[in-house]
This record gives sequence, structure tokens and C-alpha cells, in this order.
Amino acid sequence: MRRTRLLLAGLGLAMLIPASFARAAEKPVQICLGEGNEWAPFTYWERKDGMPDTSRLTGSATTLVLDAIKKNGLSYQIRYLPWARVQQELADYHQNGLCELTWDASYKPERAEFAFYSVPLYYTHLGFFYLKRRYPEAPDLQTVNSSRVCGVIGYNYVPYGLAQEPRRVKQLQQALDMLGRDRCDFLPSEIEPLVGGLTLGIYQSEPGLLNLALPSRKGFYLLVSKGSPRAHELVNTLNQALVAFQEEGHTNDVMRRFLPPME
Repeated sequence: MRRTRLLLAGLGLAMLIPASFARAAEKPVQICLGEGNEWAPFTYWERKDGMPDTSRLTGSATTLVLDAIKKNGLSYQIRYLPWARVQQELADYHQNGLCELTWDASYKPERAEFAFYSVPLYYTHLGFFYLKRRYPEAPDLQTVNSSRVCGVIGYNYVPYGLAQEPRRVKQLQQALDMLGRDRCDFLPSEIEPLVGGLTLGIYQSEPGLLNLALPSRKGFYLLVSKGSPRAHELVNTLNQALVAFQEEGHTNDVMRRFLPPME
């Protein structure tokens, strides 16, 4: 009975989709993703003999988003740009028509001004990474806030509750290098992407990289530019697919495939 109600509800929603969206659906979704910053286990290049194959994107978030797009009968094109440029092009989609959709984005009020947020794609755990040789005894948050912190341009560090703005560089590897050269003491980062990236060889660090985990977690979303003529319909239909994936267990299956459950 519950399944029947869900099917009827889905049919009802489908009937509400304007004919204009059906016509607009013939145009490929213009996807833009940040270049140079793979985000394992969520979005990254497949590996062949340890080398990235830049023609084959993979990861749990990539799988879920592309499955949702395909489920709605949409085609897509992907461009890779600096993350700051992706956000600017989302804001300017009405004029430039370059970036209509992206993902792996956390919530920021300024982004909500030019883009619609989807339901959460996934959550990450937050932490401050540091080198054991500098802090043989586990540090506390007071130590972090009285020390030098580095970060990456375009990343959202509000959820970390920092007392001061981090010194920012262009790429995460540069921030890790700063830790190794003792030019900063702590690097705030989502734990899963950094550990996953180190495991795949996307990033390199000297041995003894540890993290001070925070109790909070951080949500990541798909964004659709408000400048798109089909913005409302696009984010709504993708949300319906993502919610259905959760109810059917597809989301859990995909997450388990790329990331073992954390304790």
C-alpha cells in the first residue's frame, strides 16, 4: 500500500511538471566542477595502474547526481574550472550560459542568493589536521585558535568556529605542504575527503598526519543556478530522484561502495 501511494504521488508530481520543462529538458544540463581539487571519496578521477584517468569521473556524489540526471531522461555536459570560477559562472548563468549545476558544495548564504540547494547529498566529519612531530600530545581547540591555521581559497570554514581567518592558498596540496614546512600548524578539513585523497595518492603528506575531530558534521549539496530558466523544475525533479534513492536504499549502497561506514 505504501509503495502504491508513493507511485501515485510520483505520478501526480510528474503531471505538475510544466510542458516548458519537457522542452527545456532537451538541452543538456551544463555541469561545472572544480578542477585541480579531487574530492575523494565523493568526486574524483578513476585510477588505472595508480594514474588518474581524466576522462572517467567517479565517486559516491558523482554516481548519485549522474544517476538522478539520467533517471529524469536528461543529458549533460561537464566542464572543469577553478572552484571560484564555477561559483561565479553559476551566478552569471543567465548571461553566460556556462555553469548551470554543480555539486560538493556546502551551505553559504551568499551562494543561496544565486543558486538553489538540493536535499543533502552527504555529510562529512570535521577536524583539524596536524603533524604529530609538532604536537606529540593531542592538542585541544584552545591550542588551535592560538596557532597558525592554513586553508584553501573558496572553501567554507565557518562551521569550524575559528577565532581567526586562515591563511589561504589555491590548492589543498599547497596547504599540506605548508604544514610540512612548518609555515602553519593546523589545517581544517573534512576528514573523509582528505584521508580518502591520501589513500588514493591524490595528496601527499609526511608521515604522522593526525586530526583533532570535532563533534559536528557538515552537509554537502547539489546547486542549480537561479539564472537557469528551468531552475525550479530541475532542482525539484533531481530532489525527487535523490529522495527516492534514499528510500530505495540506493544511496546507502553507493556510499558503502566508496566509503566504509565510520565508527
